[in-house]
Amino acid sequence: MANPAYLPRGTHIAVGRDMKAAGIFRKVQKGLNDLSRFERWIWIGVLVVLFVSTVVRLTSAFFPQFANWASEASALSAFVFNTVGLAQSVTLTLVVALPLLRYLLTRNPAEKVAERIVKKRQPHLIKDLSSLAELGELRFPAHELEIVSDNDALKEFSRMNAECFEESANYSGDYVDKLLRNTSVHDRYPQSFAFVLDETGERMGISMVIPLNPTATHLYKRGVLSDHDVMDIHVAAKGEPCDCILLFAIGMLTTYRPAGGKADGSAAIRRLVRNHVHHIWKVASDFDLETVPFIMQVERRSILRMGEMFGFRKLEGKGADGDPLFEITWPEFKDNLGQFLDAD
Repeated sequence: MANPAYLPRGTHIAVGRDMKAAGIFRKVQKGLNDLSRFERWIWIGVLVVLFVSTVVRLTSAFFPQFANWASEASALSAFVFNTVGLAQSVTLTLVVALPLLRYLLTRNPAEKVAERIVKKRQPHLIKDLSSLAELGELRFPAHELEIVSDNDALKEFSRMNAECFEESANYSGDYVDKLLRNTSVHDRYPQSFAFVLDETGERMGISMVIPLNPTATHLYKRGVLSDHDVMDIHVAAKGEPCDCILLFAIGMLTTYRPAGGKADGSAAIRRLVRNHVHHIWKVASDFDLETVPFIMQVERRSILRMGEMFGFRKLEGKGADGDPLFEITWPEFKDNLGQFLDAD
């Protein structure tokens, strides 16, 4: 698939293409949830068939002319029980296998980024972030971060969004779905989406940071509001009350992802993460940088470890997409960066 960053403006990606493995996982999970809603009615139907079959067979004991009906009723009840039993066994197998299936299919684009940061600790990246957190100063060019400013850019951003997460078990979705959601959020708070540019000015990755209003924050922390369903009614516009800054997503196009420990991979990671934090800082500065907490929903263990490394606290319960929630404030983030520098 062509990188959406290099598609001509106005180019359309075909909708309805074959679902990838991650999309299949979400379909299976939704199917199981839908089945559970109808399970009670299925068993009521089975009991009705059993009751009618029993009545017919009892009747045939007193009235031999109904013997053929009794035979057919027995065959029908046996067929129903066998069919429902088979469906139950398949469902149980899927339920047991689902966690393993999710692990195998989950390919969050931030996972490799997180692994490299945790293993290497990237001292240059820590200094980049610390300078921004402590002094509000950039040790890197501000133009590496490009805020999405118009409809054409938003379409391109949404294509990249779909590509970056096409193999994620919980957060994959096609271009049209991403564009509808992103357009709604962008209309309310245009600073939510940004491109990360490489050294030549090409768009290599994306950053998504969304301020949530008090009602949406409550729903998100309770596990009621899914990432797929965040719309304009959930977003805090500049100057409005904001109860959290949602660290929504960070993604890198496949051509830039590190492979084999190459130096250019580490440079791409540094560029992506420092600009994501720059984006967070810009959005939070429109509200209250010192008090509004940052929240993220974490899909993979490596990202969890990176969050814990920077001081994120795990919240009770899980998000609506089934992953744990973590929280931190800007002063806490700043203090943890200071500890890294002291250790060095």
